[in-house]
Amino acid sequence: MAVLDKGGKLAMTDGTIWVVNPQDIEEASGWIPPVMVTIDEQSSSKEYDYTLTNTETEVSITALRRR
Repeated sequence: MAVLDKGGKLAMTDGTIWVVNPQDIEEASGWIPPVMVTIDEQSSSKEYDYTLTNTETEVSITALRRR
């Protein structure tokens, strides 16, 4: 995983790019690779419809999948 745009985006090793909810950018900017992340789908009615969890700290953020 790589942190891009000062925490505004996360790039995973599988090539997916995740746009971080603006409310969670500060938290995501502190994730220092290598970090294992679990990804869980949330309600599709939300704009940021996935929860990404740092498995080391167990801190979660919300994001949307860009590609």
